[in-house]
Amino acid sequence: MLVAVIPAKGESTRLVNKNMLRINGKTLVEHAVQFARSSARIAEIFVSTNSEEIARHSKGIGVKVILRGPELGGETPLIEVYRHAFRTIGDERITHIVGIQPDNPDRHLCLDEALDYVMQKQPGVLFTVDGQGQRNGSLQVLSRTALAANPYPYATTLIDNCTNIHTTLDFYLASRNLSACAEAVEVGGRRIGKSEPAFVVAEAACNHMCDLELAKRLIAAAAKAGADGIKFQTYKAERLVTEEAVAFWGNETIRQTDYYRRLDRFGEKEYRELFAYAREHGIIPFSSPFDEDNARMLNDLGMEVFKIASCEVPNVRFIRLVAEFGKPVMLSTGACTPEEIDRAVETVFSTGNYQLILLACTLSYPTRYEDANFLRIRALMERYPGMIIGLSDHTEPDPHMVGPAAAVTLGARVVEKHYTLDRSMTGSGHFFAVNPEDLQKMVANIRLSEKLLGQGTLGIAEAEKKAWESARRSIVAECPILKGQVITAGMLGTKRPAGGLDAGELDKVIGRRAKDDIAPDQRIFWHMLDD
Repeated sequence: MLVAVIPAKGESTRLVNKNMLRINGKTLVEHAVQFARSSARIAEIFVSTNSEEIARHSKGIGVKVILRGPELGGETPLIEVYRHAFRTIGDERITHIVGIQPDNPDRHLCLDEALDYVMQKQPGVLFTVDGQGQRNGSLQVLSRTALAANPYPYATTLIDNCTNIHTTLDFYLASRNLSACAEAVEVGGRRIGKSEPAFVVAEAACNHMCDLELAKRLIAAAAKAGADGIKFQTYKAERLVTEEAVAFWGNETIRQTDYYRRLDRFGEKEYRELFAYAREHGIIPFSSPFDEDNARMLNDLGMEVFKIASCEVPNVRFIRLVAEFGKPVMLSTGACTPEEIDRAVETVFSTGNYQLILLACTLSYPTRYEDANFLRIRALMERYPGMIIGLSDHTEPDPHMVGPAAAVTLGARVVEKHYTLDRSMTGSGHFFAVNPEDLQKMVANIRLSEKLLGQGTLGIAEAEKKAWESARRSIVAECPILKGQVITAGMLGTKRPAGGLDAGELDKVIGRRAKDDIAPDQRIFWHMLDD
């Protein structure tokens, strides 16, 4: 008999009253109970706790409670809690304790499949680990023998790359993974997510040079090239930089205020017209605001997604304002420490907005290829499991536009690339941007890479069946084999095509008798042989 035990202490050193926190209206204890109830193998469920509050809550949701004393609180090894539960229940029919910790609510594991594995393999102990091999509390199964053993017996592991909640950020990450946007967020009717085509953004920035007709040409050309979105930048120079700030990109030596004043003249009227024009052309328009007033203005215009630039990651007040609009947010992470990214992520999620996409980025204009560090995409995926990750790419266009496609093969679901009509133009970020021809090639390469990636499934694909039938070998007779004759190894060979007994069955054929005469080169089948 299998019994589930949910260890849920009242105190928590880092996150107060952790096990009673709620995600989607259910406490972490309830999420653990729900996981236990998903199995047809588990006979009973118990919550082991030292908290009267958790005990009352558990009884209220129809679960039996095991109260434990202070000697089993604090940092007591969990095995002792399970041993105490085993002794307290005192049922001789129990073969295994199934431990389910409440602080791993965003599980991916199928409980019955895991328990079937335990029944088949009979390990003394099974526990789950995350994608990096670190042990977590998603599931632990201990046999009756293991509960009594000292030292701890050898354990088998299964992967369940769920969140192990210790901090507020962990809690928000788990909440996000259990939210409606766990798999994808929607922008203008377009889904962006792990199973969706990459969302390609033409980053026009201010390459329109505050010329409305040039901006429209940028939009039309980006839409024709196959981009999903076109992005601008919205700011006022006096709100962005001090008078003495010097430009830090390309070969510019002017003050930033002089540079930005030439490019900050678009306001509500211009964006309203440009956004309508973009939607008419089937491309999603949006912008990166650099101050609160412009963020509000863009939101009032119905902008469907916000982009926050890398330089704004430490600006939590601004991030909170944007997140509170309740719309998807793309957040670049160039030149940011992991701690700064953590704080920004927590700020967005603390508003209840889980529609966050993180973009790997190198904050250098242009970025040398050797500094691009596309593996940051993987690093972000490992640090924030389940989240949608993309790339904001500042490298100069390579001749074949393969760089962004490489990012997609690493898992990027958004690719943003600076974009212009003509790289020879001056006065903005034209010199390292892609032109429409480059953009079209880039989109085509990304779509090709997505086709090449496939689904990652093993086995015989539909496209392989014809070749499989022709190229696989069958067991054949190398010489005449007479009825009743015992078949020896020297009588057999393997030749194409498939259809007869597979070459891997050769040893099973040797030593059997032929039921009928078998001609040389004839494929052999089981019905031709005695049992």
